[in-house]
Amino acid sequence: MDFYDLYAVVYVAPVIADLFFPSDQGVLSLAGAYVTLAATLLMRPVGAVLLGGLADRHGRKRAMVVALLGVGTVTVLLGALPTTERIGVLAPILLLSLRLVQGFFVGGVFASTLTLATESVRPHWRGLVSGLVGGGATAIGSVLAALAFLAATQIFPGDSFDSWGWRAMFFVGGVPVLLSLVVSRYVRESPSWERTVAPRSERPLRRLVARPHRRVLAVNVLVVFGIGTHFLLTLGFLPSYLELVNGLSSPTVGKLMVAVTTATLVFAPLTGHLSQRFGRRSVLLTVSAVNAVALPFLYWHLADLRGTPDLLPIALVAVLVSCGTVAAFGPLPIFLNESFPTAIRGTGVALSTNGGFALAGLVPVAVNGLSDGVDQLPLYAVAALLLGSVVTLVCLGRITEPGHSLDQNPTGRSPERCSESR
Repeated sequence: MDFYDLYAVVYVAPVIADLFFPSDQGVLSLAGAYVTLAATLLMRPVGAVLLGGLADRHGRKRAMVVALLGVGTVTVLLGALPTTERIGVLAPILLLSLRLVQGFFVGGVFASTLTLATESVRPHWRGLVSGLVGGGATAIGSVLAALAFLAATQIFPGDSFDSWGWRAMFFVGGVPVLLSLVVSRYVRESPSWERTVAPRSERPLRRLVARPHRRVLAVNVLVVFGIGTHFLLTLGFLPSYLELVNGLSSPTVGKLMVAVTTATLVFAPLTGHLSQRFGRRSVLLTVSAVNAVALPFLYWHLADLRGTPDLLPIALVAVLVSCGTVAAFGPLPIFLNESFPTAIRGTGVALSTNGGFALAGLVPVAVNGLSDGVDQLPLYAVAALLLGSVVTLVCLGRITEPGHSLDQNPTGRSPERCSESR
């Protein structure tokens, strides 16, 4: 549902641009819409620190309930916002404010879900579960958003979508409020967290920024930045790219994205499971190396298909782009989890993920802001994809396999990252 919220904003970005950031130049309006996405991402590290501390000191389950309640409530409020035409400049201010609050709670989602899932299953399933939660959630969230977008365009055709269709998509995003009730009743606490003997009064952030954890944290943030840049500029930006660059209609984009994201569901669980045998870093490095070549080429080729009446080649390229992007999310959660000891894992994973995405969130804004019209969007998008690849590959090349078992070293007093035999 967190990724549903992210994709919902992406699908309605052109509408949000016109209603909240009106401008004579469509690219500048779109840049304003993506500022709201960046605002959410920038607040995630704050939520990671505070709600990550809650997860480490009082349990992953409690942090998850708080985060889900917050995310769902704010999403519903976003759907009820008045537009610039009605209340003037106050409309974009309220939009940005709610997105900042929402980003705070989303930071807590990462502090609990990724850690609770991998800590709660048997060791030989952790790679697969990492892919299911990290990448499968990405693809499923995209499918849900695409289905909601497709349904909204059918129920609210034409101008009615600009009035009520996009609001309906946000109202659906209130489902996490209901999920929090299910979590609070049926989900059990992490056994790894329950076994830890670290003092619960200890502040995880203080230990996290001390040696040697701070080097691990810095490297992880940069790794996530590169992968997050790929995600935001491919899956995240793809619906707008297909409309603006390839000239596809909104209903066509909705149908295409349902097919594209459904086709990618298997890739993250696959790469996650492969990391169980070949190592987290090794699989992550291999996928990132392939994406460094494939994603820029495919995105540039997608621009070459502009004006093509046949939808099949566009769909094929979109599927390949999505598969490569999602594959990187398979081993990433377990890679991050095994980078930190149990006592600070919630904060470490959340801050690594949200810190990297906060930096990556600035990239689509820069791509839209620097582009002098739609014709230059492919050039800047490809350049940004190459930047993300370089950062990820350099960082992964300078480290070894993460060395913290989820079943041992509960206090985290021996935090050196070391090579791990697989």
